[in-house]
Amino acid sequence: MNKHKAPAEIAVEFIEAFARHDRAAMARRLADDIVFESPRGAIAGARAVLEAIGQFAEAVAEVKIISVLGDDEQALIMYDMVTGPFGTLRAADHLVVQDGRITSDRLVFDTYELRTS
Repeated sequence: MNKHKAPAEIAVEFIEAFARHDRAAMARRLADDIVFESPRGAIAGARAVLEAIGQFAEAVAEVKIISVLGDDEQALIMYDMVTGPFGTLRAADHLVVQDGRITSDRLVFDTYELRTS
């Protein structure tokens, strides 16, 4: 029996921590060697990823989860990020999870509002 939470549960916990700007809770879910890819670039390592995600989280006022799917190794979570400077951004994160920690996070969202601000 797997002693860790399912990747879909971890995805929800991670996004909810992001919405609360709770860096400690986000950090607990990141593997040391995580690779994060987003429209803004790629970052490796838990410390660098946490810093980048934490900075962006400061612009987020609310997160509304739309859907979560997952299996034993990965999860896909779609959500709306309500931000002050950019309005509402619809996002999807594909997370790969090993031993209860996120090893890969691929984030996609429409960057139009970021590019025009």
